[in-house]
Amino acid sequence: MTPILYRLSFSEMTVPYGDPRPPFHRKQAFDFGDGGVGRAANNLKLGCDCLGAIHYFDSWVTDKEGKPTLAKNVVCLHEQDNGIGWKHTNFRTDRAVVTRMRELVIQFIVTLANYEYVFMYKLDLAGGITVETRATGIVSVVSIDEGKKSGYGNIVSPGVLAQNHQHIFAVRIDPSIDSYQAGDTTIVLEESHPVPMNPETNPYGNGYEIRRKPIERVGYADAEPRYNRTVRMENVEKTNPISGKNVGYKFVPAATQLLLADDNSTQAARAPYAKHHLWWTGHRDGELWAAGEFTNQSRKEEGGVKTMVERGDWFIDGPDHSNGTNGHTNGDDDTKPTGKKSTPVVWSVFGLTHNPRVEDWPVMCVSPEECPSRLVCCTQAN
Repeated sequence: MTPILYRLSFSEMTVPYGDPRPPFHRKQAFDFGDGGVGRAANNLKLGCDCLGAIHYFDSWVTDKEGKPTLAKNVVCLHEQDNGIGWKHTNFRTDRAVVTRMRELVIQFIVTLANYEYVFMYKLDLAGGITVETRATGIVSVVSIDEGKKSGYGNIVSPGVLAQNHQHIFAVRIDPSIDSYQAGDTTIVLEESHPVPMNPETNPYGNGYEIRRKPIERVGYADAEPRYNRTVRMENVEKTNPISGKNVGYKFVPAATQLLLADDNSTQAARAPYAKHHLWWTGHRDGELWAAGEFTNQSRKEEGGVKTMVERGDWFIDGPDHSNGTNGHTNGDDDTKPTGKKSTPVVWSVFGLTHNPRVEDWPVMCVSPEECPSRLVCCTQAN
């Protein structure tokens, strides 16, 4: 069996609200750090959350005294159909061959006060791994005088104002591409760029080039749809026998809107992870939380991805090459570090900006967001 991931986990979600009037300026939930997702998990056997042939898993959580408590049926495993997997029609014989895209889904659902969140890991027949979130439940509302309107939200019922807000998720990806050895897995940013017309190399102007940038140190980046910026997690020691390229997985970061709060705001100080679509750090045991371990009533992030990047210790023996967020952390420094690499960890940030509709009241339909990854040069055929 070929290893792909050491750990793939939902790390954090922040929900900052956009109403600057006191006391609403304080509204910013951290549903993992504050709410405790594990204790909020639903018993899935009570409804129709999963369909078909289902297997349920129990879990253990701690109560307020630190004692273990059994949480029944909080994770379900089931299959679902997601349309066509692949198809081809022979136009000469009019014969078609088609397969279905079956997905193995690992799912849990949490209720955090007014909102429900569905979290899914989807494994498909093409080797793809997708993490998906779906927000539903009841939007957070405040009162408003009947007949008035507000620029900070939408009237969803007489006297009821649903405030504008965002949901920004962070997924922690700890890859182990065909190996668990530190140093075997590397991160590469790959982009497709246009090439100017050239009488020798591009005479008709239709050519484009693929540019690769190996990640040498901790840092961050944003989605770039213009160049199809792709994150490749590759094994530097193993190549595909046909293509000759390193085996790996890749994903295109979702170009969703990032945190809208001002950089000098408390909201931004508490969740700097929400300012970029991608972060990459060196592995340290216990560093699992994009906004830090302790978010409840925090004034700023401590121990989250921003702290990890500023620490600059991707290379775990050898000098500390960190010189702050204005130095190498955006990956532009060309100097070569020394020392032994730790295992890289990738943090993928995505979410939705929710400006409520009347149709979201009283219970909103699900709003899905996902981060898909796909095999790259790991096999010799489909």
